[in-house]
Amino acid sequence: MRTVAITAMMIALLPASAYAQGDAPPTSLRTDQQKKEDAEIEKAYQEMIKRSKGPAAPAPPKTDPWHTVRPADGDKTKR
Repeated sequence: MRTVAITAMMIALLPASAYAQGDAPPTSLRTDQQKKEDAEIEKAYQEMIKRSKGPAAPAPPKTDPWHTVRPADGDKTKR
């Protein structure tokens, strides 16, 4: 009987660790001014990235390295 009681108590206490973590809302210690500064820094960073990439280069022409292995488009047969 004692073993059953101890086993039942252990099973009852298993979810206790999950409940101990809780669902506390995340708190931020940053002020509104600091958040605005972060947004300005991020915006400046994104603009710098766009400038450094320069104008978009045209896409290189598509090449088919297997053109000697595969038959031409007109030679396709239905399978």
